[in-house]
Amino acid sequence: MPCPDWINTTAGREEWSIIHEWSDHNRYIFNLGFQSASTQFNLTGSLSDQNIYQASGCCSLYPDGTYRALVTHAFNGKDFLSVDIERKTFVAAVPQAVMYKTLRERDSVTIEEIVAYYRTRCLDRLNILKQAPGVHIRKVPEVRIFEKQKADSITVTCHVTGFYPRVVQVVWLGPDLQPVDEGVTDVLPNEDGTYQTRKSVIVPEEDVGEHTYSCVVLHSSVPDNITRVWGGEKAGGMAVWISLVCICLLAAGIGLVVWWCCRTRDAVI
Repeated sequence: MPCPDWINTTAGREEWSIIHEWSDHNRYIFNLGFQSASTQFNLTGSLSDQNIYQASGCCSLYPDGTYRALVTHAFNGKDFLSVDIERKTFVAAVPQAVMYKTLRERDSVTIEEIVAYYRTRCLDRLNILKQAPGVHIRKVPEVRIFEKQKADSITVTCHVTGFYPRVVQVVWLGPDLQPVDEGVTDVLPNEDGTYQTRKSVIVPEEDVGEHTYSCVVLHSSVPDNITRVWGGEKAGGMAVWISLVCICLLAAGIGLVVWWCCRTRDAVI
């Protein structure tokens, strides 16, 4: 990734050093949590290759001035542990996390550092970012719907692209919809700094043409929402239209050939 000039300043080098230290700390914490969770859930040895340990920390500053910080840990996709910033303690989400909670709370120095980070440094960064150029830029998403025919159903995809900032919500509304990939929506970056995402659903063949389905996009760049409606069409009806179009094109083609032949004959004679 390209580095901004700011990283070479005194403040930039200091910030980079802090990030480097926290990265080393987090690597140690991840390993500690992974080993503890694998042991408590009895998923050690060859079974540990299938385990996933995740952790995330974020802070949010809302327009009304309120502030919130959240630190969570997960094991194999389920809540495992969280940090109570106000009480300076760890909260076990499951009984298997109690041992790890006890282990982490023995290190009172680290707890103080975590609390200080989310109470001051993270908030300071948000306040700095509020004044940064481009933070308040909003780009309205472009929404398109396309479909893919299958044997007994149609997969309908709502493609949303060109939006900024990153946070977006895409929802399909309609009866008997089956989400694709468990309804997970990945937000991916575009080359121009905007983002894109897509959400697909499966519509049963018997419902095609009988109901209308709506893709609703919620984004901070628009005051309400963006809605695109897909009604679908029966495969039989679609085939009839395609056949009619083909016949018309064929007739037009034959007429053009006959006209050209007649015109050429007149020119030769």
